[in-house]
Amino acid sequence: MKPALTGLLLLTLLAGITAEAADISGTLKPKFSIEDQPIHDSSLRYIFEVPLRLMVHHRTGKANLNVAWVLSPSTGNPALSGEKGVHVFRLADPNSRIFPSTWNGDESFSILHDIDRLNIGVRTSFSTLTLGRQAVYWGVAKSVSPTDFIAPFQYGTLDTEYRTGVDAARSVFPIGMMSELDAGYLFGKDARFSDSGCWLRGRFYLFRTDATLLAACFRENLMIGGSLNRSIGGGTGWVECAFVSTGFFSNNRNEETYWSLSAGYDRSWLNAALYGFLEYHFNSPGADDPQDYSYVLSGSACRNGGIYLLGKHYLSPGTSWTVTPLLNFTGQALVNLTDGSAYLSMNGEYSISQNTVIKAGIARGLGSTSYDTAGDAGSEFGTWPGYYFLSAGYYF
Repeated sequence: MKPALTGLLLLTLLAGITAEAADISGTLKPKFSIEDQPIHDSSLRYIFEVPLRLMVHHRTGKANLNVAWVLSPSTGNPALSGEKGVHVFRLADPNSRIFPSTWNGDESFSILHDIDRLNIGVRTSFSTLTLGRQAVYWGVAKSVSPTDFIAPFQYGTLDTEYRTGVDAARSVFPIGMMSELDAGYLFGKDARFSDSGCWLRGRFYLFRTDATLLAACFRENLMIGGSLNRSIGGGTGWVECAFVSTGFFSNNRNEETYWSLSAGYDRSWLNAALYGFLEYHFNSPGADDPQDYSYVLSGSACRNGGIYLLGKHYLSPGTSWTVTPLLNFTGQALVNLTDGSAYLSMNGEYSISQNTVIKAGIARGLGSTSYDTAGDAGSEFGTWPGYYFLSAGYYF
């Protein structure tokens, strides 16, 4: 289906819903960003985009409809192409690029769109069922979540306000105070099993501790995991882990078993004006020697299991300072304890009014960008690109 026709049909649907007194809201977030690729060339890539997100929520009886459509014109060197960097769980998508019709790789202007939410939810006396494109996520870790496999944000992503919508059927069954069972199916492209997934997750409150257990299948991989989250000494401690067997449901049986874990502690001071946390992350597919990073990249954990970190041991400190109710600063780092490199992100946010926010930030890797005679990079985060951005968000 052509993008223009898809947009027209969606606007017609939104108009019909709005005529029945639905709740409509949205965001307009102009953003200027610069990307610095330290290992490719010395040139800087800039992008100016003006994403408009329209959201509709319509409730009738025990059912509700949620729709979100995103229109994103951009200019840059090049502009945004609309190509998704990673595979997402979606049955089908219209062409995300409205203009230009073809992409040569160096176009300076583009118009993209995305149907990011389109789901119907039904609440009954014993469960809540949601069918369609929706946000599905969980996990308690602050830096890298071992169990959040559906549509995770890669560490260092600057805009994390909205999760990418996925096509799923999901049921949540309350089973007691702060306890529930959560089951669902993820539809991959053309509903192929090799691109799809499913999960069964239980959340329980036991001995003043939030505990979760998860069993999932995604893209023919098997995941078993869970988390614990508990108040300790005026703060909160947590641990989250997952065991994955890649290709477990594949006929090829080309399996690799790995596990990952994140554990940390956070607390607030000065009447919650100052907040800090410290988290450790273990990544078993990673290497103890930077010379072996290329072998990690070629392994099935990176190719099929969603792993993107190359080392084994990481430390992530983070802090947030609320200067006034309208102004706050946050900073976080992920340190590779194997090679000493780090990826830092810092941003500040100021609320001009109740509906308008200005935000600026930087995210950059620190470490060696040199290569040895075999072509292997000297550090992991030294090769990650740097981002600098300034944005203004208007909520209506």
